[in-house]
Amino acid sequence: MSRLEVFGAVALAAALLGAAGALAQDERLIPGPGSTLTENKCNICHELQHIKRAKLSPGEWGDNLRNMKERGTPMTDDEMRVIHEYLATYYNRDRPAPAPSPDTLAAANGDPVRKLLEANGCSGCHSEEKRVVGPSFREVALKLKDDAGARSYLAARIRSGGQGAWGQIPMPANPGVTDADLERIVVWILGRN
Repeated sequence: MSRLEVFGAVALAAALLGAAGALAQDERLIPGPGSTLTENKCNICHELQHIKRAKLSPGEWGDNLRNMKERGTPMTDDEMRVIHEYLATYYNRDRPAPAPSPDTLAAANGDPVRKLLEANGCSGCHSEEKRVVGPSFREVALKLKDDAGARSYLAARIRSGGQGAWGQIPMPANPGVTDADLERIVVWILGRN
């Protein structure tokens, strides 16, 4: 391969990575208190564009959230209040959204691995102790506790997603998680037994 071909390949890869980063940013909601929780819970069933294009009144957002909960979205009443406040503030048809701001609610949790689980949408379907949409992290740790290949198996499952190991609801792939973050998540999950 000539130097020109190598340069061209590197330039193409850089352009593709830049486009993927821009696309990932477009898939996010406006940053603000409660945005991470809102993304994680709403992304369980639908794309975030559904929120972006459906600016509603606070009452309509409340009706939608109650409907989501009745249909099985795993969220506590406290989480529902946070999501409602976020949506009524940033996606309200009656008034413009304020400027983006830090998600102070996500930053309040001091455990760095829990922050990774939130940021990557894991906690939308999994909790530490009880089954939500998928198995609890403890169930996963107990199932894999005597498996010598547990770390590589779990890392591959998280990275590529899958279906069938815990039921028919598919787990989406997480190709954007860095290798270092993936390792931290795997070690944390396996430590839940």
